[in-house]
Formats: sequence, structure tokens, C-alpha cells
Amino acid sequence: MSRGTKAALIAGTVLCTLAALPTAAQAAPAADSPPSKSHWLRDVAPVAADLHHYLEQRLAQVRSGEKPAVVLDIDNTSLATYYDEGNPVEAVLDAAEYAHAHGAAVLFASYRDADSRRSTTEQLTSAGYTVDGLCLKPGGHSPGKAQVKLGCRKQYEGKGYTLIANVGNRSTDFEGGHYEKGFKLPDYDGALS
Repeated sequence: MSRGTKAALIAGTVLCTLAALPTAAQAAPAADSPPSKSHWLRDVAPVAADLHHYLEQRLAQVRSGEKPAVVLDIDNTSLATYYDEGNPVEAVLDAAEYAHAHGAAVLFASYRDADSRRSTTEQLTSAGYTVDGLCLKPGGHSPGKAQVKLGCRKQYEGKGYTLIANVGNRSTDFEGGHYEKGFKLPDYDGALS
């Protein structure tokens, strides 16, 4: 094989190898960054479908005197904060609307600051949610996200609600229990803030 033929073969192999590599637009997102909005919505869809199916079954079995309620986290659960700030996560909104139409209260538990109560309520109602309760991080020293969310659920139980479903996207939304069934949306190891 001549020197020119070898060089052409090597150059061709390098070009084929480079062509097989993904471009920046094709490359998968880094482990610490979230995927595209469409990918996220595809990941949300089966969880929301499970939630809706569960609500259909559970709300058909409400006992006399029981006050069923659904507890929702806000950011990247009820509202598409990372991808589309101020707009609802439609699949979660659909489930919340179903729950409300079938006698369940729609309650929110968030680590947002207490002084954001008015703006948060406005965001949720503008996005289409019924807000039967809103529990936020208390002012001053906070015990942490998990304890705030647990405290919210305990407050709701103290008001006589049976928390039939708890929906969030972080593990801190579920720690400590005080709900019948949890539904976790993706957070990609905390990449959705």
C-alpha cells in the first residue's frame, strides 16, 4: 500500500469516526443539567397518569365524613418553573381539577418564603389551580425543606383532611409520611431547582 493510500485511509477513518460522534445539539444533557422540556414532560406523563388513575379509584371510596385532599408541591410540580415559569404542568393541573371536581381539597406545600403568599396564590390561580390551602416556609429560622413540608402536611391533617395523595419532585417532599400515597415527578438528581 502506498503512502498516499495509507494517508487517505487514515483520513477517511478519522472523518467517519468524527461523523459518528454527536454534535453539541445531539449530545445528551450533562448529568447535572435537566433534559429538554419535551423530555421532561414525557417523564412527567406516566406519573401524572398514575396519579389520575389513583384519584379515580380512591375518590370513589370516600367514607362519610371524610375530607379527602391532595397535597401538591409548587415549583416543577404544579408550575413548570424551570421550563415555563408561571404556567402549569398541564398533566398535574388536570389531576388537581379532577380531584377538586370529585370532592377533594387541593392543598399546596412549598418551601417558598411566607412573604410570597399573595404572589404565589396569584400564580397558582392564574395557572388554573383551585387553592384550598397554601402552606409556606415560616419566617425566621427554618428547620429545612423536609421538615417544613412535613409540618404542612401535619397542619392539614390537624384541620381534618385525609391526605390521599402527595405530589412533588424532590425526596424532601415525601420524608416523614402523613399521606396515603406519594407521586414523585422527576427532578434529575436536583437539577430542577
